[in-house]
Amino acid sequence: MKTFKKLKEDIEVTDKTGKALNVAQQYIKTYKNTRRPTSEIIKKGMGKFILKGKDEKLVADMLSDKSIGALKNINVKTKKVK
Repeated sequence: MKTFKKLKEDIEVTDKTGKALNVAQQYIKTYKNTRRPTSEIIKKGMGKFILKGKDEKLVADMLSDKSIGALKNINVKTKKVK
C-alpha cells in the first residue's frame, strides 16, 4: 500500500493597494482562536505577501473573488509558490 504526502505550496498574493493584506489580516484575526485553521502571513515587500499554512487556498480564493465589497475594484493576483 502506497501513501502519498500532499505537497504543500504557499500562495503569493499581489495587491498594489494593500487592501487584500488588510482583509487577510482581519480574517485571520477573526478565526485565530476558533477551531477553523488559519494561515500565516509572510510579508514579502510592497504590495506582496505570502499565505502559508492551513486554509491558505480558501483565503486566497476569498481575496481574488470580486464578491467582497472592499476588494470589488481592486486587482488581486494569486499564484502558487514553493
